Amino acid sequence: MKRIFALILAIMMITCAVGAFAEESSQPPEPPEGAMGQPPEGMGEPPQGGKSPQGGPGGPGGEPPQGGPGDAPGGQQNEVEGQLGSWSLGGTDADSVGGDDYAYDAALYITAEGIDDEKSATARITSGEYDASGASGIVIDDSASGHNGILVVDADYAITGATIDMLTDADGTDTCDFSGKGTAIAAFGSGANVTIEDSTIHTSGVATMPIFADEGATLTFRNSTLQSDGGTLSADYLNTPSQTLMVAPPWILGIMGNARGSNMMGRDTTTNVIDSETSAGAWAVLSTDAGDDMYLNVYNSSLTLNNADESAAAPLQAEGGQISETLDNPYTVNYGTGYGTYVIGRAVETFAGSEINVGTYATIFTGGSATYTALEAGETYELKNHAGETTATYEATEDKVTEIHSDTFGFMAHQNENSITVEKGTVVDTGFATFLVKTGASNQVLTATVDDATITNGGVLIQVMDNDDATNGGMMDADDPENTNGGSQNFKPVHTEDTGFDTSEAAASGVAQSFTFTNGDYTGNIYNASGSDGLEGNALNVTFGEGATYTGAIASTSAIHVTYDGSQAVKANGGFAFDDADAAAAFAEQYQNTSFTIEKYWSIGQVANLVNDNGGNAVNVTLTGDAVWHVTGASLLASLTLEGDAQVIVPEGVTLTVNGVDYTGCTLTADM
Repeated sequence: MKRIFALILAIMMITCAVGAFAEESSQPPEPPEGAMGQPPEGMGEPPQGGKSPQGGPGGPGGEPPQGGPGDAPGGQQNEVEGQLGSWSLGGTDADSVGGDDYAYDAALYITAEGIDDEKSATARITSGEYDASGASGIVIDDSASGHNGILVVDADYAITGATIDMLTDADGTDTCDFSGKGTAIAAFGSGANVTIEDSTIHTSGVATMPIFADEGATLTFRNSTLQSDGGTLSADYLNTPSQTLMVAPPWILGIMGNARGSNMMGRDTTTNVIDSETSAGAWAVLSTDAGDDMYLNVYNSSLTLNNADESAAAPLQAEGGQISETLDNPYTVNYGTGYGTYVIGRAVETFAGSEINVGTYATIFTGGSATYTALEAGETYELKNHAGETTATYEATEDKVTEIHSDTFGFMAHQNENSITVEKGTVVDTGFATFLVKTGASNQVLTATVDDATITNGGVLIQVMDNDDATNGGMMDADDPENTNGGSQNFKPVHTEDTGFDTSEAAASGVAQSFTFTNGDYTGNIYNASGSDGLEGNALNVTFGEGATYTGAIASTSAIHVTYDGSQAVKANGGFAFDDADAAAAFAEQYQNTSFTIEKYWSIGQVANLVNDNGGNAVNVTLTGDAVWHVTGASLLASLTLEGDAQVIVPEGVTLTVNGVDYTGCTLTADM
């Protein structure tokens, strides 16, 4: 039995026959106040560590440990021997917190007192000059796994004209992109202010990153090039969220790889990327990890994921490993699998006049905000930290919009409270859904504002669905015979789901995902498929405001995962949902992906829809000002509100159903 919702058609003039069926500023905006999100509660991307294939349990029930980098003041856990940053769970295994993750071996070790000669292996510096305040023209060419290049703790340090090549065979057993061990340039502590200019940093090897910032440090990367190639995981590695073990992303994010160009962690840490080129093999270009109130400012720079052809890159894992037989991702035709950036722990990220080129997602959201905006020639921009202090300035020499190019999805949100702003001519071009919103058992709430943007996609503008983390079942059982990596801290390597579209009733969670579109022509269907498999549904509220024209279908739906061929069939059909149960069943019989393994990780998030109101997945649409909606396919709403000169145009042969009332061959308007 369908739940009845209120129909709101504010003083509408219906100029049609009812169907026969029953129915501006130069500075990016500040993020909304409040608790925008905490570090992961479920199967997202928890704090990462490296190393031994053995370790202790994760958090309660086998889930990742809860909270941020720690519960002690400043976001730091109780410090252990050798620890420099915010993470205290290191060691060669989970039972030894004083192990290799803190055995830093740097060419140059800088503290507030100057160069620490005992901790500096300066013989690795083959050219250039350096002192306690900076380094000029230095060259480091080091192929030893686990070494650091320059390590700065609570000091101001300026690096110019550096060439650092750390091309190693690290397999993840002696490097850690959570403690910064094995990083070319790492900055620790609120007293650290590190600038890198006119430099080139190139790394290879698992968890061997070009840059790392932690525990309140400020790192500014200007007019430079950063490249991280990744490497080959040890054969013993199993996909896991365990902080003590993870050196590859959780497969249920729908990505793979082991290269990150950078990482930022801890409380009040800031990274600025200006006039630079950054890239990584697969996984992440500029990552933000466990911490609180971190700021990432990217101005006039590029972020690119390489290795679109996975077979041409180094093997992902040594022979015999869990993912050593992973096939090429069929979706990543131009760029490597993974994401450009990650938003977590109330992080605030700004992209101004920059370019993001990725195989899977521009950004993954698990708690925080991101703004994608433009540069205006002659404007001077102040790049801030969490305290509102200016950490760098940038003067734009040209008008330049931000461009996002993704083979698969645009933005994916799946945990906690998130805010997205896309504005000032930003281009978002994706092969499939622009916004992929995952709900259910993850407290995910997204508020998105899109103004004056150019958006193209594979037929879907917004896809709300249940979180794969929950429907996948999550973690292995402690006694799983195939789980030799320490019990229940590893992900189940197989996703399964029931056959057919789930049309059973769902309870409403009281949570709403909210989108506002203004000043642009927007296309792609909008579907809310939340509330299946026993999960609560979320409402989806969509507003089209002044200057917005929208062309597409909007509906409450049910969704199934589909094979690659199924996703191509959906795309070829314009991304439209089925409105006929028999046709949907026939499609599901041919294309539903009821079971797929970690080797086909890319199947995560690829779905087909059936128009279906389950009682918990209400869609509420509002049009204001002069907004126009051209309805192009079967649409099912709980409510529709029209204000001002707004119009909804429904052609003959297309049905818009609002609270059980059908409209076709008509134009709906509001009374002025």
